[in-house]
Amino acid sequence: MLVVGAEALRGEIRDAGLTPVESAEDAPVAVVQGYGPEVGWKILSEAALAVRAGATWYATNTDRTLPSPRGPLPGNGSLVAVLRTALDREPDVVVGKPAPALFTTAASRAGAERPLAIGDRLDTDIQGAVTAGMDSLLVLTGVSGPKDLLAAAAERRPTFVAADLSGLFRPAAQAAVPAAEVDGWTVTRNGDGAVLSGSGDPVDALRLLCGVTWDGVPVSGVSGDSGPATELLHTWGL
Repeated sequence: MLVVGAEALRGEIRDAGLTPVESAEDAPVAVVQGYGPEVGWKILSEAALAVRAGATWYATNTDRTLPSPRGPLPGNGSLVAVLRTALDREPDVVVGKPAPALFTTAASRAGAERPLAIGDRLDTDIQGAVTAGMDSLLVLTGVSGPKDLLAAAAERRPTFVAADLSGLFRPAAQAAVPAAEVDGWTVTRNGDGAVLSGSGDPVDALRLLCGVTWDGVPVSGVSGDSGPATELLHTWGL
């Protein structure tokens, strides 16, 4: 099995009783691709050759970016995109997010009857939970922000949203999204636009606005008519 990724992934392959190789000339039956900061052209080329020769292509996940103190950095999804471009096709199997198997397997092993998937990415964490039929909580501490949530497609909409993991200690109704009403904020819809007014918890305003943007109001059509509302929307890039 040809491994594209970090040494830890090679270790997992060995622990599973398989033999990792580094060349297409070893005739691997599969290519397993995971994130590794040292992954470069040479191993990606070997992987492309192996897949073209008939090896099954597995990707551990398709996260396009990784968060860092310096900003988003290329993730495994970006490395998968290199092979996708070279091979002009998709991986045969995506083991991790957003494929549902990871979610359902984890819930089954934990014996969870009402699992809650928690993540900071709409396109992997939340989409995977939706696909698996699970409730989900988006925390605004990573890649996806308020503007992304407002514009989220149906398959990427969480059940709950919170600023961070402290949201787990609040009543579910105070994190549910979209919200019909919240303390301090009001939203008035006017055709293809919506106006936010009032003041209060920014996440509450976000929950309220999801109700109109998910119902057809474009994100560009949202405006504020109070100082706090206008400032909040500005911080969100609206």
